[in-house]
Amino acid sequence: MAFTSSAAMSSDNKTIKSWPKLTLYGDLNMRPFRNVWMLEEIGFGYHHVNCKPWSKRAKAVHPLGKVPALLVEDDDNQQQFVVVESAAINTFLGDMTREIESNKRTHDDTINKPSRLLVPPPATRLRAKYDSLTLFIMTELDFQALWIHRKHSDMKNVFGEAPIAVAEAKRQFDKALDAIELELNDESGYLLSSGFSACDILLSNCCFWAQQIGWLARSTSEDEPSSPVAGDTTMPKSLSPKLASYLAQCRRRKAFIKANELRKEQVSERNKGKEHHRSKL
Repeated sequence: MAFTSSAAMSSDNKTIKSWPKLTLYGDLNMRPFRNVWMLEEIGFGYHHVNCKPWSKRAKAVHPLGKVPALLVEDDDNQQQFVVVESAAINTFLGDMTREIESNKRTHDDTINKPSRLLVPPPATRLRAKYDSLTLFIMTELDFQALWIHRKHSDMKNVFGEAPIAVAEAKRQFDKALDAIELELNDESGYLLSSGFSACDILLSNCCFWAQQIGWLARSTSEDEPSSPVAGDTTMPKSLSPKLASYLAQCRRRKAFIKANELRKEQVSERNKGKEHHRSKL
């Protein structure tokens, strides 16, 4: 499936005014976790299809067979299309949620609930910062650092070993994390002054990923070498009290807890399937 079907071109510029059918494709142990977290923050129903990259299911909705991919079926405008890339999906979901809630308030004066600013409105200073932070996180922390490790360490049987590239990626991660930590707002406790947003999902997820691979300490009390060497790529980066507090409050969010439960359920189902397969051997 292409990103949008040719039959839908006439309605491409129409704003979605009511909730469409949403289907998220991808493995929750990978970047699709960010999108399930976002969907849980929004609180609207969706369907999740668990699939690995390059699988038949993934190739059916993504031109390269990658995940995540979000299939949007909008009956009101008679269109269906696919959104790819975890940051783009979350930004789209935030924009759509704001538009739908705004439309509801316009047609129902009894609705006074403020829009959830998970993604700020376009053409605002807050949106400019949101976009800047989102692209910074995706390019400097994800693509140029964490993804290099995954490609040439976890998936070295596919992409080959590249220890020098991985070491440089670790240095890149350390520098980028120092820079982004300075952006944490003292009053809101999050990246934006308005509070928790979709870019916090990206940053915290990248930090959790780094902790899993040993690039970032899991606590502020984790032992460090007595004489750390500048640029040492073999030791985890220390976790500052400010970043530790930030990650802790992200983990406490109900939507994160729910998304993590769904991820654990996926792992459990997969393990049951493996045991069932072994029992037949």
